[in-house]
Amino acid sequence: MSQLSDKGFTAVVTEIQQIIKDQGLSSGDKLPSERYLSESLKISRSSVREALRAMELLGVIYTKRGEGTFLSEMSEHQLFELIAGYLITSSSQQEQIKQCIAAFEQYAAVEGTFHEENEVFQNNSIMSRIWKLLKQYENINQG
Repeated sequence: MSQLSDKGFTAVVTEIQQIIKDQGLSSGDKLPSERYLSESLKISRSSVREALRAMELLGVIYTKRGEGTFLSEMSEHQLFELIAGYLITSSSQQEQIKQCIAAFEQYAAVEGTFHEENEVFQNNSIMSRIWKLLKQYENINQG
Protein backbone atom coordinates (compact mmCIF):
# COMPACT_ATOMS: atom_id res chain seq x y z
CA MET A 1 0.00 0.00 0.00
CA SER A 2 1.01 3.63 -0.34
CA GLN A 3 2.26 6.08 2.25
CA LEU A 4 -1.27 7.43 2.34
CA SER A 5 -2.56 4.35 4.15
CA ASP A 6 0.27 4.65 6.68
CA LYS A 7 -0.99 8.09 7.74
CA GLY A 8 -4.44 6.89 8.71
CA PHE A 9 -7.91 7.94 7.79
CA THR A 10 -7.29 11.71 8.15
CA ALA A 11 -4.93 11.63 5.18
CA VAL A 12 -7.47 9.60 3.23
CA VAL A 13 -10.24 12.08 4.13
CA THR A 14 -8.02 14.91 2.87
CA GLU A 15 -7.43 13.06 -0.41
CA ILE A 16 -11.15 12.37 -0.82
CA GLN A 17 -11.81 16.05 -0.17
CA GLN A 18 -9.37 16.90 -2.96
CA ILE A 19 -11.15 14.51 -5.34
CA ILE A 20 -14.45 16.20 -4.45
CA LYS A 21 -12.92 19.60 -5.27
CA ASP A 22 -11.24 18.36 -8.45
CA GLN A 23 -14.51 16.89 -9.73
CA GLY A 24 -16.45 20.03 -8.79
CA LEU A 25 -18.94 18.12 -6.66
CA SER A 26 -21.44 20.02 -4.53
CA SER A 27 -24.18 19.16 -2.04
CA GLY A 28 -26.42 16.37 -3.27
CA ASP A 29 -23.86 15.09 -5.78
CA LYS A 30 -22.85 11.44 -5.72
CA LEU A 31 -19.28 10.63 -4.69
CA PRO A 32 -17.17 8.23 -6.72
CA SER A 33 -17.49 4.58 -5.72
CA GLU A 34 -15.35 2.97 -3.02
CA ARG A 35 -13.64 0.95 -5.75
CA TYR A 36 -12.78 4.09 -7.75
CA LEU A 37 -11.48 5.87 -4.62
CA SER A 38 -9.48 2.81 -3.61
CA GLU A 39 -7.86 2.50 -7.02
CA SER A 40 -7.28 6.25 -7.40
CA LEU A 41 -5.67 6.60 -3.98
CA LYS A 42 -3.88 3.24 -4.18
CA ILE A 43 -5.21 2.13 -0.80
CA SER A 44 -7.43 -0.68 0.42
CA ARG A 45 -11.20 -0.41 0.23
CA SER A 46 -11.34 -0.84 4.01
CA SER A 47 -9.23 2.34 4.37
CA VAL A 48 -11.65 4.15 2.06
CA ARG A 49 -14.62 2.85 4.07
CA GLU A 50 -13.02 4.03 7.33
CA ALA A 51 -12.54 7.53 5.91
CA LEU A 52 -16.08 7.60 4.52
CA ARG A 53 -17.48 6.51 7.90
CA ALA A 54 -15.61 9.37 9.57
CA MET A 55 -16.96 11.82 6.99
CA GLU A 56 -20.47 10.48 7.53
CA LEU A 57 -20.18 10.87 11.30
CA LEU A 58 -19.12 14.47 10.73
CA GLY A 59 -22.17 15.01 8.54
CA VAL A 60 -20.13 15.79 5.43
CA ILE A 61 -21.64 12.90 3.46
CA TYR A 62 -24.60 10.56 3.70
CA THR A 63 -25.23 7.13 2.26
CA LYS A 64 -28.35 5.84 0.53
CA ARG A 65 -28.33 2.06 0.62
CA GLY A 66 -28.09 0.69 -2.89
CA GLU A 67 -27.62 4.16 -4.42
CA GLY A 68 -24.27 5.41 -3.19
CA THR A 69 -22.69 8.13 -1.11
CA PHE A 70 -23.63 11.78 -1.48
CA LEU A 71 -22.34 15.16 -0.31
CA SER A 72 -24.41 16.79 2.43
CA GLU A 73 -25.61 20.38 2.48
CA MET A 74 -23.01 22.15 4.62
CA SER A 75 -24.23 25.75 4.65
CA GLU A 76 -26.28 25.24 7.80
CA HIS A 77 -24.14 22.53 9.32
CA GLN A 78 -24.34 22.41 13.12
CA LEU A 79 -21.08 20.57 13.81
CA PHE A 80 -19.15 23.69 14.78
CA GLU A 81 -21.79 24.69 17.29
CA LEU A 82 -21.80 21.19 18.74
CA ILE A 83 -18.04 20.88 19.15
CA ALA A 84 -17.17 24.43 20.18
CA GLY A 85 -18.87 24.15 23.56
CA TYR A 86 -16.40 21.42 24.43
CA LEU A 87 -13.37 23.17 22.98
CA ILE A 88 -13.73 26.63 24.51
CA THR A 89 -13.13 26.01 28.18
CA SER A 90 -10.12 27.97 29.40
CA SER A 91 -10.13 31.59 30.48
CA SER A 92 -7.54 32.40 27.79
CA GLN A 93 -9.86 31.01 25.10
CA GLN A 94 -12.73 33.03 26.53
CA GLU A 95 -10.55 36.13 26.40
CA GLN A 96 -9.73 35.36 22.77
CA ILE A 97 -13.46 35.20 22.03
CA LYS A 98 -13.88 38.66 23.57
CA GLN A 99 -11.06 39.92 21.36
CA CYS A 100 -12.74 38.43 18.27
CA ILE A 101 -16.03 40.07 19.20
CA ALA A 102 -14.26 43.41 19.61
CA ALA A 103 -12.68 43.00 16.16
CA PHE A 104 -16.06 42.19 14.60
CA GLU A 105 -17.65 45.18 16.34
CA GLN A 106 -14.85 47.41 15.09
CA TYR A 107 -15.44 46.14 11.55
CA ALA A 108 -19.16 46.81 11.92
CA ALA A 109 -18.44 50.34 13.17
CA VAL A 110 -16.25 51.02 10.15
CA GLU A 111 -19.09 49.82 7.91
CA GLY A 112 -21.30 52.44 9.56
CA THR A 113 -23.94 50.25 11.14
CA PHE A 114 -22.49 49.52 14.56
CA HIS A 115 -25.91 49.13 16.14
CA GLU A 116 -27.06 46.56 13.60
CA GLU A 117 -24.18 44.09 13.30
CA ASN A 118 -26.47 41.56 11.67
CA GLU A 119 -27.01 43.94 8.74
CA VAL A 120 -23.25 44.19 8.17
CA PHE A 121 -22.81 40.43 8.17
CA GLN A 122 -25.99 39.42 6.33
CA ASN A 123 -24.25 39.34 2.94
CA ASN A 124 -21.43 37.18 4.25
CA SER A 125 -22.78 33.90 5.61
CA ILE A 126 -19.44 32.87 7.11
CA MET A 127 -19.01 36.12 9.01
CA SER A 128 -22.64 35.95 10.09
CA ARG A 129 -22.23 32.45 11.51
CA ILE A 130 -18.97 33.35 13.23
CA TRP A 131 -20.59 36.45 14.74
CA LYS A 132 -23.56 34.44 16.05
CA LEU A 133 -21.27 31.76 17.48
CA LEU A 134 -19.05 34.30 19.19
CA LYS A 135 -22.04 36.00 20.79
CA GLN A 136 -23.46 32.62 21.80
CA TYR A 137 -20.23 31.59 23.53
CA GLU A 138 -19.89 34.98 25.16
CA ASN A 139 -23.38 34.56 26.64
CA ILE A 140 -22.68 30.98 27.77
CA ASN A 141 -19.47 31.97 29.53
CA GLN A 142 -21.09 34.96 31.26
CA GLY A 143 -23.96 32.89 32.63
